[in-house]
Amino acid sequence: MNKNCLDDEYPSPSPIDEIISPRKKLCAENSTRKSWSLMDRRTDQEVLQEMGVSLLEQDENEGHCDMPASVTSHKPNLKRKHDIENVNPNINSSITSPRSRYSPKSPKVKIYSASPGPSKAKSPRSSEKAKPLQCVDSLETTLLSHYLIEEETPSAQVSAQYLPSHGSGFTSGSTSSCSGGKKHSFTPLGLEEELIISQRSKSEPVGNDTFSVLSDEMILSVFRWLPKRTLAHCMLVCKRWYRVACDETLWQRLDLGNKVLSKDALGRILAKKPVIVRLASTEIAEWHPTTPVTQSRLQYLDLSMCTVDHETLSCLMERCTGLKKLSLESVQLEDSTCKLIGKCTTLETLNLTMAQGVTAEGLEAILKGCVSLQSLNISWCNLNEAALQLMVTTLPQKLQRLNVGGARIMTDEMVQKLVERCPRLLELDVSDCSRLGAPSVLAILNLARLEHLALSRCYLLPPHVLTKLSSMPSLQYLEVWGMLQSGSLNALRAALPAIQINQFMFSAIARPTVGARRTSIWGLRTRD
Repeated sequence: MNKNCLDDEYPSPSPIDEIISPRKKLCAENSTRKSWSLMDRRTDQEVLQEMGVSLLEQDENEGHCDMPASVTSHKPNLKRKHDIENVNPNINSSITSPRSRYSPKSPKVKIYSASPGPSKAKSPRSSEKAKPLQCVDSLETTLLSHYLIEEETPSAQVSAQYLPSHGSGFTSGSTSSCSGGKKHSFTPLGLEEELIISQRSKSEPVGNDTFSVLSDEMILSVFRWLPKRTLAHCMLVCKRWYRVACDETLWQRLDLGNKVLSKDALGRILAKKPVIVRLASTEIAEWHPTTPVTQSRLQYLDLSMCTVDHETLSCLMERCTGLKKLSLESVQLEDSTCKLIGKCTTLETLNLTMAQGVTAEGLEAILKGCVSLQSLNISWCNLNEAALQLMVTTLPQKLQRLNVGGARIMTDEMVQKLVERCPRLLELDVSDCSRLGAPSVLAILNLARLEHLALSRCYLLPPHVLTKLSSMPSLQYLEVWGMLQSGSLNALRAALPAIQINQFMFSAIARPTVGARRTSIWGLRTRD
């Protein structure tokens, strides 16, 4: 095909010409040219030449499309006009983008879009012209397909990307080439949004699963690095991941503080067989299991300031007799719960700070049952005199750390009994015991292993009695907050040069001395 002939025959239209119809455009753009009236043509060949069919010269790579002799025959003008209008293509020059106009890949030929009429299918008059008309459609489809693929505008690139391989509901036309007889389909640029939406449903990924090659031990080592929330999501992937993610080694530590647990969630937590569970400031819904009691693996349980009903707490303590550390700070207790705590024979640390409902009977059950107890914080529990008398005579003899701060009714006689009962004390806190006097300090001098002593706000203690603490070789820390003025405090520091005074204002028990130190989650400082 001669491209120069096309450029000469049909000059590039202006943007205004695109608005009017093709027939009016050709009549208005060139007044000196011959009229394009179909009535003035004598033969079909002249009409086809005026339409551009005469430019369909045979190329070397194209098939032979011979013009039949019937095309050159004379026919009545009216019939000829009717038949040709049915196959007349709308001549529309495509306006390319500025980028594609100067791009070397952009086609510089005029593009014709085929718009077949309603009688194009099978008409008696058009049957003889089927072969040349197929050649026309083939050329136009080839040019359009070439334009859609090589156009470099963003819209054309999207259209070319989603161009379907065969005819579909979005295809605007489908024609046959004159050489191969294959069908070509093209997608208009105006339907790219619908095509993108149709491509959103992606198929499943193809290929082998990488995790299927790994062993369970290797997947388990990967899961150990994941947080508990992500690990719970991994359990929903497949059966194998669920089995591996349920391994008890992944659930040894559970921090559910400041959460709200639903009904029976506590049972599901114990089913994971954790070792350390923190439920501080957590709202725990009711859990009343009907299954037989089975002991859990829990060793460290923090229920500080949690909200839990009595029956749920009893069911929990009934299944946790192997605890080593327990915190029930600010929790409402009953005697039945204290008896269940007393069954924890391996309990080493117990925090009952500001616990409510602790009676002499419940405290006796705890102290007699927990024979391995080493650290006890029972401060600010509003213990009555009977409970205090029972405590100082029933405490385990191996006890090393004791906090009875806030026991305002404790007397010097009780302190003397306490020292006699627990000679191995390393830390002692009797802060805010306002009735203690000089006899209590003299009794404490018998604790040869004492390292930390807290006497804050014991206002009846005379300052000169505190200087006698220099005879204790193991004492390292002394807390006397709120008792001495700055001058007296400096004098006390000069009298006790080997003791650090007022180093910890809010010590729960006391600070360990040498060795590795760690503060437990219950406020009790314990050694590793």
